[in-house]
Amino acid sequence: MAKFTANQVYRVIKPFDLTAEQAAAVELASTNSPSLIVAGAGSGKTELMAVRVLWLVANGVATPEQILGLTFTRKAAAELSKRIYESLLKLRDTEMWPEDLDYDFVAPTISTYNAYANNLFRDNALAIGYEPEAVLLSEAAAFQLAREVVLKQGASVDSRLADLESNLNSIVEAVLAMAASMNDNLVSAQEVEGVIESVVSVLDNLPKSEGSSDLAKFAYMDSLFTPILGTPIIAKLADAYRAEKQKQGFVDYSDQVVLAERAARLIPGVVAQVQESFKQVLLDEYQDTSFLQTRLLQNLFGGTSVFAVGDPNQSIYGWRGASASNLTNFYRDFGAESASASFTLSTSWRNPGVVLELANDLIGDLKVVELKPSPNAEQGEISIDFCQDLKSEAERVAQWFKARNSPDQTSALLLRKRSQMHLFVETLEAAGLEVEVVGLGGLLEMPEIVDLVSALRVLHSPQAGSQLIRLLTGPRWRIGAKDIERLSRYASRRAKIDENLRDRQQEGFAPEDAVSIVDALDLLIEDKSPEKAGFSDVGLARMLDAARLLRTMRRQIGLSLVDFVRSVEQELWLDIEVLANPRRKNPMAHLNAFAAIVSNYSANNQQAYLGAFLDWLDFADQREKFEVPTSSPERGVVQVLTIHAAKGLEWNNVAVANLIEGDFPSNRGGSGWIKFGELPYPLRGDHDALPVWNYQGLSSQPQAKSSVEEFKLAMKNHQLNEELRLMYVAVTRPKSSLLLTGSYWKPSNKKPREVSRFLSSALEKTKTEISAIESEVNPLEAESLVEQWPLDPLGEKHRKALQSASEQTLDAIERLELEKAGIDFSNQIQADIDLLLAEQAERLASQDVVKLPVRVPASSFKDYVVSIEELLERFRRPVPAKPYKETRKGTLFHGWVEQYFGVPTNNDVTEIEDLIENFEASRWAKLKPVSVEQEIQFTVAKNTFICKLDAVFEIDGGIEIVDWKTGEPPKDEQDLADKSLQLALYRLAYSKFSGLSPDQISASFYYVSQNLEIRPNHLLDEKQLLERWYEAIAKASATAGEATKN
Repeated sequence: MAKFTANQVYRVIKPFDLTAEQAAAVELASTNSPSLIVAGAGSGKTELMAVRVLWLVANGVATPEQILGLTFTRKAAAELSKRIYESLLKLRDTEMWPEDLDYDFVAPTISTYNAYANNLFRDNALAIGYEPEAVLLSEAAAFQLAREVVLKQGASVDSRLADLESNLNSIVEAVLAMAASMNDNLVSAQEVEGVIESVVSVLDNLPKSEGSSDLAKFAYMDSLFTPILGTPIIAKLADAYRAEKQKQGFVDYSDQVVLAERAARLIPGVVAQVQESFKQVLLDEYQDTSFLQTRLLQNLFGGTSVFAVGDPNQSIYGWRGASASNLTNFYRDFGAESASASFTLSTSWRNPGVVLELANDLIGDLKVVELKPSPNAEQGEISIDFCQDLKSEAERVAQWFKARNSPDQTSALLLRKRSQMHLFVETLEAAGLEVEVVGLGGLLEMPEIVDLVSALRVLHSPQAGSQLIRLLTGPRWRIGAKDIERLSRYASRRAKIDENLRDRQQEGFAPEDAVSIVDALDLLIEDKSPEKAGFSDVGLARMLDAARLLRTMRRQIGLSLVDFVRSVEQELWLDIEVLANPRRKNPMAHLNAFAAIVSNYSANNQQAYLGAFLDWLDFADQREKFEVPTSSPERGVVQVLTIHAAKGLEWNNVAVANLIEGDFPSNRGGSGWIKFGELPYPLRGDHDALPVWNYQGLSSQPQAKSSVEEFKLAMKNHQLNEELRLMYVAVTRPKSSLLLTGSYWKPSNKKPREVSRFLSSALEKTKTEISAIESEVNPLEAESLVEQWPLDPLGEKHRKALQSASEQTLDAIERLELEKAGIDFSNQIQADIDLLLAEQAERLASQDVVKLPVRVPASSFKDYVVSIEELLERFRRPVPAKPYKETRKGTLFHGWVEQYFGVPTNNDVTEIEDLIENFEASRWAKLKPVSVEQEIQFTVAKNTFICKLDAVFEIDGGIEIVDWKTGEPPKDEQDLADKSLQLALYRLAYSKFSGLSPDQISASFYYVSQNLEIRPNHLLDEKQLLERWYEAIAKASATAGEATKN
C-alpha cells in the first residue's frame, strides 16, 4: 500500500487534482512489471510521467537516480528533464521526501532513445569490435560517405551497378535508406538477395495458364519484377557503406541502436548491470519506436517495471521504421504475464470541444481512445472553406490569420506537401503578418533561397542552364526572352567554331550543345565583338555585367563554404532586396535560417565543399525524415510547416490547407516493397502488421499479375490509414481555432481538383456547405494570359509610388525655377549664400548621425550594451586599428584547434607552442566536440546577431559552449560580467539553433595562456539580454539620432 497518493504528490506542483484516469495510471501501474498507458493527443503524457516519478520517489519505490526516462527528440528530453527535476526540488521541501534520501540528490536520467543507445554502445564498444571514440556521422556527413562508397567501390561491389537506370543521388539515397532498414531489422545483404532471387525464380517459372507447360512470357511479366532486380545491388552497397563506416571509425544514428542491441545481446553482464542501475523505466511516444529499438528495450528491461506511454492514432513515422503495432504487441514484447495492466488517458487538455468531436469522427475505425474535452475547455471554432483557386485559398488563409493575430497568440499553417508553400508564405507576408518557415524543405521553396541556390549551382556546374535563366531574367538583370534565346544560339555557335570541341563532336565524344549557356555567358567577356550575336544593346550590357560578377564569385570559391555562401548572397544583393521589402516583418529570417543550415553542414563535414553541399540539398529536400519537430511555437508569428514537423506541438490557431484528393490523402506509396531499393517486407520485424504479397503460392502468370494488383491495393489502404493518422495529428494541434481549406484550381491544372475525403468528412460532421465550382476553365490560366516580363523589380505598387515621388520632385523643381526667375541679381547672390550655408549646416549635422550596422557580431555585443557612446564615436570617426601580436596569436590558435579536432588547416604554429602545450594538458583536449567554429545567426527586429562558437561539447545533462581566449582574463567581477554578455548571446543562439532549453546549455571561457577555465555563475536570459540591447539602442538614438529598434 502506497504511503502517498498520486493527488498528494501532484499538489506539490499544481493546486488541483488529477483525473481519475491519471491517478489510476500513476498509482496502479505495476512497479515490478510492464504497464502500458494509451494516451490521446493533448492528454498530458509529459505531466503524467513527471507525476509518476514523484510518486515513485515519495513512496520509496526508487531513488531519483534509479529512474530512466526515454523520449524521441532532444527538445522533448530537455523539457521532460526540466519538469521532473524542478518537481523533485519542490517535493524535497515537503514531508513526502524520504528520510533516507540525500538532500543533494542525483537527478533521474532523461535522454533520447538514440542518445541512451549511444552511451550503452560506447561503454561496451571494445567488446564488440568498435572504438569507443567512434565519430557520430551527421545526416550530411553520412550522405557524403555513402556517395564516396558508391563512386569509388560501386563497380567492384556489383558490376551490375552501371545497368541501374537511376542517377547518382537516387542511388545514394537508396543506399542510406537500405542501410538504415537493414540495421533496424538486423538483416544482411545475403538475406535481401535470397528473397529477391526467390521471387525471380517463382515468376520465371510460371506457365501462361494454370496446368500449362508453356513458359513463354506475357508482355506484362517483366514489369512485375523488374523494379526489384536492383534491390540486391543496393543492399550490397549498403553493406559496403557499413563496412567503410567501421573502417574509418564512424557510426551513424541507426548504428547507435544496432550496436547497443548487439552489446546487450552478446556481452555477459550488460543487462544485469543496466537493470541494477535503473529500477524504473519510463518510455515516451512508444508508438514511434522501431522494431530494433523495441528489440533493444525488451532485451534490457523485459519483465521489469516499464511504464510506456503512447498513442497509436499518432503513429505517423511508418516510413522511418515505426509501427503502430508496437502498442498492440507491448505485453508480448516485454514478457508480461497478462495485458490487464493497461490504462487510458482520454481527457484532452489542449483542444476545444468542437475540435475534439471532429478528431474523434475523422479517426473512425482506427480510434483507440475517445477523446473528451477538459472541464474548463472552451467550445472553440472550426471554419471550412473551399475556394475557386489556390490564389484565393491563400488569401482566405491570410485573412483568417490576420483576424486572429495578436502578440499573445500562436499560429501555424500546416501543409501535407511543400510544393505550394511559397505561395501561402508570400500571401501571408503581403497581409502584413510575420511568417516563419520551419524546416529545410519549406525553406528551399522561398524565392530568395531559390535565387541563392540557383547562383550556387551556376557557379558550380556549367550544366545549370535553367538556374542561370532564373537569375538573368530576375530583378537584378531583367534580361528579356529574345536575348535569352540569342544567348542559346551564341552557345551553339561557340561550340561549332571551337576546333577541338568540333573534332570531339564528330568523334561522338561531345554533345552538340557541349557549350552550355553558362559557358557561353562567361565566353562573352573574351569575345571581341559580342554585338554580332544579335543581342539588344541593353541586354548585352546586362549580360556582360552578370558574366563579370559570376566570374568574380567563382574566384572566391576557395573560401570556406560558410563565407562563400554569404559572399554570394551579398554579391547578388539578396540581403538588400529582402530588407527593402516592406511586406516582410522579419526580412532576413529565411536567409539567416539558410545560413544556419550551411554552418551546421560545414561543422559536421571535414570536406565541406560546394558540390557535395548541393548534392546534399537535393537529398535533404526529398527526405521527409528531415521534417521532424525542430521549432517551438512563437507568439505573434505565423509558422508554416509540414504536418510531420508539427507533431507534439500546439498553437492557438491552426489552419490546414490544400485538402485535395491526391495531395492529402497522398496517392503515393502503393507499391510497397515491389520497387527499387526497398527492404522486402518478409524481412521486416513488423511484417505481421504489413500487407502480404503471396508470391510463393502462384500457379500462373495471370495469377501473378492479379496478386501484384491485390498487394498494391492493400498497400494503398495501408497508406490511407497512415494518412488518416496524419490528419488526426493535424486537427488536434489547435487550442482554440481550426481552419480547413482547399481549392478547385491550381496553376497549370487542366481539370478541377477533387475535395479531399478528409475534408468531405469534416463538412458532413460540421454540416457545412461549400461553394460549387464556378468555371470549367482554370481561372488562374486565364489571368496569366497577359503578363509583363521581365518582372518589374519594384513591383506594381512601388512603381506607382516611385512615379508619384518623381512627379512631385519635378513639380518642385519647376516652381523653384519660376521663383528664381522673379528675383533680381543681388537677391540671387544672397539666396545662393543662404543655400550654401544651409548645405554646410546639414553636412555638419549629418556627421553626428550614425547608421548602426544591421549585422552585429557577438564579439561586439558587449561594446553596444556597455559602452555605446565610445562605439558611436568609433563609427563617426573610424580610425584603422594597430595590428596586435596577440590578435595574430589568437587567429593562429583558433586555426590550430580546428586542425586538432579534425578540420584541415595550413597554419604555422611556431608562435603558439606555449598555447598548444597548455591546451593539450587541459580537459578540452580529451573531449570530442559536437562542432568547432560553428556559426549561428538569429534575428531580432532589424538586427541579425552573428555568433561564431569556438567549440560545442556534449556533457552530462546537456551542452557546454567554450570560447577560447588568448588574451588576459577579466580584471574583476564587473569585467567578467561584461565579457560574459558574449557567452550569454552564444547560449541564446545555440538554444534557438538546437531547440534545447537554455537551462540545458552552459558556457565558459578558457584562457589558454594562463591555462585558466572560467565559468560565470550567472548568464543573462533572453529577456534580460534584449532589455540591455534595447536600452543601448535607445541611448544611441537619443545621442546620435538614429534608432534601429522597431
